[in-house]
Amino acid sequence: MHIEKIYLQGFKSAADIELNNVSSFSVFAGANGSGKSNLVDGLSFFGAIVKRGASQTLREFGGYDHVHCFRHRKDKARTASLDIVIRLNNQLHHYYIKLFNMDKQPQLEERLMVDSKLVMRRKRGTAPEIVNKEGELQPLPDYPDEMSSLMIFGHTQLYSFLTNIRIFRFDPFSAKEPDDSSADAISLDVRGRNVATMLSELEKNVDLREQILEWIELLVPGLENIKTEKQRLDGTTVITFKEEGLRARFPAKLISDGTIYALCILAAILSRSDSLGFTIIEEPERGIHPQAISQLVQLMRDNAATEHPVFITTHSESVIRECVSDELWLVSKAEGKTCAKNAGQMDIDLGDLNLDMAWMMNMFDGGLPW
Repeated sequence: MHIEKIYLQGFKSAADIELNNVSSFSVFAGANGSGKSNLVDGLSFFGAIVKRGASQTLREFGGYDHVHCFRHRKDKARTASLDIVIRLNNQLHHYYIKLFNMDKQPQLEERLMVDSKLVMRRKRGTAPEIVNKEGELQPLPDYPDEMSSLMIFGHTQLYSFLTNIRIFRFDPFSAKEPDDSSADAISLDVRGRNVATMLSELEKNVDLREQILEWIELLVPGLENIKTEKQRLDGTTVITFKEEGLRARFPAKLISDGTIYALCILAAILSRSDSLGFTIIEEPERGIHPQAISQLVQLMRDNAATEHPVFITTHSESVIRECVSDELWLVSKAEGKTCAKNAGQMDIDLGDLNLDMAWMMNMFDGGLPW
């Protein structure tokens, strides 16, 4: 299960990154500042353009000064692009989008091919052209320059896939707070603020409830039970837990950061496993025992698919130890530009070395945690 190609250009330090044969479960390892976050944020950036248009997306991401590539000069610095090739529903989709004039009035260039057949094309500053039932290109006059033509294909799997990119950067302190009655019960907040509400929804499914209990007992030895409760006085939803040998239940504020972090990961993966789109988790190892990390990596791998890739950014050898070489991408920065290479695509004989040891010994020449 692979994404055939992801080619990102001109977004922050991701000046020119091409990833080929990307596993549906992939781990991006590298030091702080190497550009791991810029790489995944670039995917989210173009997904937002497809969904909401270039002007609004640029505002959401802080404007031109916060998104353009400083290593590019003049006109090239005002452009960014994404080229992705992926198989969805047994059809090979090849979608290309390029953004011009990021500092002024943005314009888009696009092309969509399905099974090597042209479906839509658009040149900068011109109307999109859609292939009609007769196989002829039909222009769409007066279509806004900064709005993606892929909106016209809002019913397709590709549109759903690209507009459902979620990057989770969990905050344990926020996740421990009670959820008020207006908390979103459909989509987990990227900081984990509504994890109690999301868990209460997942608990309604018997299979998912059993999975959550099994996983949390495995991840946190001594934790006997965990559940959500609706408070009568203020209507908030809280997480409570019970430890072995104790009768009383305790509130989430007494749970360790690692435990609440693990719960957030469980909620993110299980709530999105049947949906189209990327699930990206930044540094899942924070506050979690290495043995628990091993189990969480397996959970994420088991729930990843081409239609629902799960990506991780990390600088932890505990995560790398659980990977196979094809899943590991080494992220580094050279002359201010982020670069990435796949461990499995390099002709390196590791012998009896585990992947994490080979990584720490710099046998892949890059992607180290320092």
